[in-house]
Formats: sequence, C-alpha cells, structure tokens
Amino acid sequence: MRNRWMRWTAAGGACAGIVAAGAVTVWYSAGDAQGRTVADTSASMRISAADAGDASRYWTANRMAAATPIDRPNGGASGRSLSAQSIVQSKAFAGVPTIGALFFNNGQGDHFCTASVVQSSSQRLLITAAHCLHGGKGKQYATKVAFVPKYDRGKRPYGTWTAKMLLVDQRWITSTDPDLDFGFIALNDRSGKTIQKAVGYNKLAINQGAGKTVNVAGYPKIAFDPRDRPIYCRTKTAQQAKFQIRMDCTGFYGGTSGSPWLLNYSYTTQKGDINGVIGGYQGGGNTASRSYSAYFDSDVYNLRAAADKRAV
Repeated sequence: MRNRWMRWTAAGGACAGIVAAGAVTVWYSAGDAQGRTVADTSASMRISAADAGDASRYWTANRMAAATPIDRPNGGASGRSLSAQSIVQSKAFAGVPTIGALFFNNGQGDHFCTASVVQSSSQRLLITAAHCLHGGKGKQYATKVAFVPKYDRGKRPYGTWTAKMLLVDQRWITSTDPDLDFGFIALNDRSGKTIQKAVGYNKLAINQGAGKTVNVAGYPKIAFDPRDRPIYCRTKTAQQAKFQIRMDCTGFYGGTSGSPWLLNYSYTTQKGDINGVIGGYQGGGNTASRSYSAYFDSDVYNLRAAADKRAV
C-alpha cells in the first residue's frame, strides 16, 4: 500500500486543492459536510433527467433478476471460503430500508452492487465502493444507475431511485488506488421526497481504528446463495494495512461490493455509523469469508463534502 503522501499526490494537477490530512475530528454531522472548506480531489459525472428516466424504465424486474456482480479490480469473491471453523456465519434476512441493491451497466453488461444511505445536508447521498461507479484507470463511469432500498427477492417496497450524479476520487480514476475505493451517488427525489426522508440514513464515522464490532449487510451473488436475499453479519474488524481494514464472515460473495460496515448498530432503529464499505484490497476480497475496506479517514469525509455540494 502506498503511504499518505503518495495518495495525496497521485492525481497531480487534476486536483482542485491539496492539503495534508490530519487525524482530528472523529465524528461529522450532516451540517459539517457543506459548511467546511475542504480539499476537493473529487471527480463527478452528472446524469440528465432524460437519462435518469431511461434508467427508471430500463430496470424491469427481469433485468434486475438477471444482473450479475461486477468484476472487482484485482479480486472478486468466488465460492471459496477460509477454512477456519471459527469464522462467524452470515445470516439471510429481509433487509433494512437504508441499505439496498445498486443496479447499473458498465458498458459490458448489467450488474449490481450494494449501497447505503449516508447522512448529508442534501439528504440525497448514497455511499458504495468506487469500483461500482467507475472502472478505474482507463475505464468509464457506470450508466443506468438505480438504487432499490431493501430489495428482497424482486420486491421493491420503497421503489426504484435513479441517480443524478456519481462521484469518486480523481486519484481512483487516475490509478485505481485501492485505498480510495469508495464513492458517492446523489439520487433524484421520488414522489416529492429525498431518499433520506423516505428511508432514513446512517451516519458517517471516520478515524475509528480497527478491532471494532460492525454489522455488515449486502447482496450476494445468487449463484452461490440461491436464497436471493440480503445477508448480514456481526463481527470485528482488524488492521490489514495502513489504509485497509478487514473482517471475516462467511457468505460475502460478489454483489456485496459497497456493503456498509456499521458501528454502533441498533437492531431497534436498524441504523448505525458507516465505518467502511466492502472494496479496497483485492477489490474487497477474493474469498467469500474475508472482506476488506479502505480505511475511512478525512479522504472519505472530504469526498462526501464534495458530493453533498453537487447533490442539489
């Protein structure tokens, strides 16, 4: 993994501004996302109303059912699992409103990842893995992007929400840096409501270290999990590298890229604080029992700030 200074300089002149990162504030509120002046190393693509309408019509029940997980950069969870019997077992469940399936086309076919609603002033943001939004160096943004909260065996209790803007770090586009494998989506309103008003949100947590208990939920590849339902797991994180953390739990096959790692999860409110998303090292992992996330620090906070400003 590259060190901090290599991460900051990777994008060169493409960045609007560069500042040194500091381990300062740990928790950020929605208001902070628009109120602070931060380094902007983001790159984004806006989606026209016409294209959003096309995406809404495109994603029929049959197309959603036929979509496949995207190939992860340098990885991709297969049917293999770690051999240790002590690994926590994931469980299928009905899902929660703030987490859903993310459908898109990457120019080579229809695919899906997992995404979750993250608190923002605009009330329109999702967070997921960058590789679900942009293919990285030499590749392009996804198209026909749509989010289905609490998707479960074809059911869409909160409808289908289309994207108005995709945003990743410019350094992801330049070099496919696994330490920056996170990105944001701004959604169009639906029936006069923002996504945050319709389903709620999870807060963003940064600078939390490792060794923390998290709830992780996502949508695994149906070929390996024919239940065709979201899964969840409660397990602990561990340090993988300076800017990578990992967690061990069975069942996180392809399709779970972008799955949020929730600290302080409440089974009553069904909400928590997002401290990572499956992605990063090995594209999130090359077995279904060990998953990775880029470490959440000021980079992800600054990226959310940029997304929030462009979401209106």
